[in-house]
Amino acid sequence: MKNLALTLVTLFTVCLSTEVVAQSKKTTVTTTSKIQKAKEEATIASINKQMNAIDDQLDNKTSKKAEKTNYCYLTEQLLNVANDYQGIRYQWGGMSRSGMDCSGFVKNAFNQFNIDLPRTSKEMASRGERVSSAEAKPGDLIFFKNGGSRVINHVGIVIEVNGDDIKFIHSATSKGVSINSTKEAYYSRGFVQINRVYDRQVL
Repeated sequence: MKNLALTLVTLFTVCLSTEVVAQSKKTTVTTTSKIQKAKEEATIASINKQMNAIDDQLDNKTSKKAEKTNYCYLTEQLLNVANDYQGIRYQWGGMSRSGMDCSGFVKNAFNQFNIDLPRTSKEMASRGERVSSAEAKPGDLIFFKNGGSRVINHVGIVIEVNGDDIKFIHSATSKGVSINSTKEAYYSRGFVQINRVYDRQVL
């Protein structure tokens, strides 16, 4: 009888130990699984973060490319409009094809693209961002103090830049809407500044 009781106790102990070991293994497997899952989720989150960063960079590059394309397109169209006015006679205070003064010509050209500028060259000179001659681009405004004037009294639109030779289209008192260069002594003496009055902010 004692042997039977001892045997039963031994079997119970073995079964209990086996169950404890099994439960321990199950807990270990569950813990390991959770750790592995957490690692996988962290890896996926890291990959997603990197992919989002790449997408943002691509979007930024695409946006900048679009801005540059829009800027170039607007400039091209502006110069086409300005060149279409060549030959129109000078008329003080004029803003039509029957005659234009310098600021009337510039204002009229920019009006075609919903860019509103003041009526006089002096007022226009306070608009936009002033840039150096080295930074000048087609589409910028170029200002002069001609005829010994102490204030800005003439404006044109830059159409081409070759080093220090800046060609511009304007309405001159002698020739009407025509093209001249800062290399010419008269305009070299009177040159004052260059302004950029449109950029990506207005596109």
